[in-house]
This record gives sequence, structure tokens and C-alpha cells, in this order.
Amino acid sequence: MLYGVLAAGLLALGGCSPSAVDGPAGVDSSCRVAFRLGGAAGKASSRMGTGESVTGGELQTNLEKQVNSLLAVIFKDADPLGDTEDNANDKFFRTVKIDLGEETDPVIEGLSFLVGDEGNYQVIFVANADADLAGKINALEKDVSTVQTLKNLEVSQSPDTKPGMLMTSGFIRFRSSLVEAVDLGTVYLRRIMSRIDLINMADGVTVTRAVLHNRTVKSLLCNDGTLQVNGDYIGDTEEYTIEPALAGNMTNPAKYEAEIYSYEQLADNTQGTLQPSVDVYYTRSDKGEQLFKHTVSLKVPKSDADGAALVPIGLKRNNAYLIYIRTDAGDIRFTIKVEDWVEGETFTVTDEELSEGAFGIPTAPGEVSIGDWTPEEGDDTDIEANS
Repeated sequence: MLYGVLAAGLLALGGCSPSAVDGPAGVDSSCRVAFRLGGAAGKASSRMGTGESVTGGELQTNLEKQVNSLLAVIFKDADPLGDTEDNANDKFFRTVKIDLGEETDPVIEGLSFLVGDEGNYQVIFVANADADLAGKINALEKDVSTVQTLKNLEVSQSPDTKPGMLMTSGFIRFRSSLVEAVDLGTVYLRRIMSRIDLINMADGVTVTRAVLHNRTVKSLLCNDGTLQVNGDYIGDTEEYTIEPALAGNMTNPAKYEAEIYSYEQLADNTQGTLQPSVDVYYTRSDKGEQLFKHTVSLKVPKSDADGAALVPIGLKRNNAYLIYIRTDAGDIRFTIKVEDWVEGETFTVTDEELSEGAFGIPTAPGEVSIGDWTPEEGDDTDIEANS
């Protein structure tokens, strides 16, 4: 995607001193590209002062935002007048390890790197790459590897790795100059995984366990052309014992948050057995110690029409999926809301939006349509009666 670049009129008296490939950028040259981090690494004020608490504030937590390492992966821009990165023709130039100055708490200001040569380039930033992914990035071949080569790199580090969740920026176009420094402005990072939370607002209902089916434990580093999920990326069913159990109500909802993570999961209607779902186990005060299960399928209506067919909502990068449990005239209801993990804005993702590339990474948080979806009440399974 095309990212805007702001040029700062800072004139240099001498030439450029190129930084070493994979080495930290120096601080003594005016031939430099400057930037700051925002998005998933932004907003210094957070509800998580130390560790992860459940008090009010942002949706994202400090541990989810933390940046421990940052790589700038630079490609030569084959067509500076084009409107986006060229997957086939933009060739790898170099990777620079960004010197964070031992600062990992958001917001990180005053960062920079040295390109080492004048020209037109595309850069993508990768935060918190583990040794395996960093090794794959460093193995890219100059003037041989393409943008698509980078995008196709497989990620195998666990999606719940914290602190230091894997993040990427979009591709940012710029021109380096021997006499003029460049300022990219704010580089917006996005986590490449999704998060699922449970919020219990139902009087007399206590949630004790959750089971996530078809959780993805691997991913492509970037994905702008694949809707279907790769079955090889599906891990074992993941179970979560909720301690203390969620005994909430409308006034004081009980939350199980920042615990359940998966890489993007874009199984479509042709991949029914691979679509993600969450089993929610709970007890009801009016039923004694009986254990119940409700399966929440991550699907939404295809349209606003009554009786519209349900289509998979999938799990999109950097989105949080909030499963609300409520009571309505004595019936237990489950509602799914989707929120931008950075901005906390609520919206609904449809199958059509996914097919139009909504899983790509925008320059900055964009407009979203307010809404949620309440499925028809399902027939909850009485676990003890069926055991």
C-alpha cells in the first residue's frame, strides 16, 4: 500500500556514511531516514502499568505493545511512480537493525536508520522477530529476493508470545538523498495475530473454561492475496481454564482478556471443518452444579435481510474478538463484537470485506462502521446429562 513520506529540509554538509547490513544505525550522519512508532506500539498511556491487569483504559496492553527489537527491511523501488509495492520487481537491498536505545516502552520516538545509498526505496518494519524469522530475513539475497519473497516467509513463533508480539508495518515509499534527510513521520505497526476475549455480563452464570478450535499457530509474514487458511498452520485444540471463574453481571462484567490468541484464520465457506469456533463452558445458579457448553461460531449474516445465510467472519490481523455473555428474559445470549486492537473501535467484518483485502495493513487506523452481531440462541449442551 502506498504510504506517504514527509521530507524534512535538513541539509547535510557532507556525504553519507552507510551503516552495516544488519548492524545498528549510527547516530553521527545526516544521511538518514527518521521515524517514530505508532499503532500497535503507540499510545504511552495504558491500563497496564506493570504486567497485565483488568482495570479500565485501552484495549491493548503494555505487554502487547512492547517492542523489543526492530528491523527495517529495505527494497529498491522499481517504479517510483507506481501506487504500491511491486511484489515481483522490487528487489531486496538490505536489512538494518534499528537501535532502540534500550527503550522498549511505547511510544518510541526519535528513531532512524541509514540507507547507505541514494535512490528510491520501499521499507517495511518488522518488530519482535524471533531468531528463526530474523534468520530468514537476513538470508534474503540482495538484488535477487523480491517483496513477495519476504511476504511468503513463514512465521512459527507462538501467537501468544509476550512481551514482544510480532508486528509489521506496511510498505513505505521514500527517496534517500545525499543532501537531504527524510522523515517518514509515524510508522504504524500492526500485530499479525488476533485476540479473543470473554466478557460475562449474565447474572447467575459462571464461566469456567474455554476451548478454541482450529487455532492457527503459523502464518505468512504478510498476506495480501490468500483468503483460504492453510491446514498445515492449524494447531492442536487449545483449552483455557479460567481462574478465577467469571461470575459477572450487567453492573460489573467479569472479563477473561489478553489470554487467547491465534494467527489470522481466513477459512471460507469451502473449508467448514477448518473454521474457528470457541466452546464456552459455564454453570448456572438455577441449575446447581450442572455444567453447560455453548459453541460460538465465528460467523456473521451475509446481509441485513431476515434469515440471511451466515458466512465466516474469520480472524483478522490486529483485531480483537469480544464474546459477550448476557441474559435476556432469562435466556442466555452470546454476542460477538469485533474491535480494532489499537483504536478500540467496534465494527463488523464481512466476507465481502475480506475478499476486498480488508486484512491488509492500512497506513493508519481508518474509519470503521459501528455495529455488532447477536446470533440466534443456540441449544446449549448440558455436559453432565450427555457425559
